[in-house]
Amino acid sequence: MDLGSIVNQGLIGMQKSQSSMLQSAQQIAQAGTTQRDNAPANDVVEPLINLKIQSQIFDSSAKVIKSADETIGTLLDVKA
Repeated sequence: MDLGSIVNQGLIGMQKSQSSMLQSAQQIAQAGTTQRDNAPANDVVEPLINLKIQSQIFDSSAKVIKSADETIGTLLDVKA
């Protein structure tokens, strides 16, 4: 696996995580106003947990990109 594909995987992870966080945020915002599929209107526990999980996934993906960037920098320093 080359560094470019590692960076791409990190970016894909961040994008998927961001999308899931937006969906959870919408569910939290709607919980107080609408009732969906016979669920209690104040049921925000699951979206809050998912929001926290996706936040950690986003941070981990960002660390993958940072590590790849540092590796590229090290390789360029060695090459020079």
